Amino acid sequence: MRIYKTKTGEKIDLKEFIKRFKKGIESITPLQRLQNETRATFIMLIGYVIGLISLVIYRELFVVQWFTYALIIIFLGATYGQVIKLFALRTQLKLFKGIESKSIDLDKIFDNLEEEKIDNAEKEFRKQKEDTKEAKE
Repeated sequence: MRIYKTKTGEKIDLKEFIKRFKKGIESITPLQRLQNETRATFIMLIGYVIGLISLVIYRELFVVQWFTYALIIIFLGATYGQVIKLFALRTQLKLFKGIESKSIDLDKIFDNLEEEKIDNAEKEFRKQKEDTKEAKE
């Protein structure tokens, strides 16, 4: 049985580790998912480019030359697909960050409006209290 250590130094077993891991994965926000997917796509793109360059440099090692050209075409297609995916993910990421910043701004606006309403309500209450005191006198 494997024992894992948490950040706090607590020792947990595999079942508890899987339970905590699942809970952490389920709590990932869409923005975090998109950031991770963008990074992974970029890393895959680097791998495709390195593979394509290696294939072009070492194509003489293959006995059947048509196989080399077929692999080059496959790598070019995969690289093109990854580039398109990377641009699409970056566009989505910019959009999500823009929405997030606007929602933060809206939260600040709503908080300010609530504070103003509370202040206005307090002023109105004090004014009514003073009016009732004056009316009694």
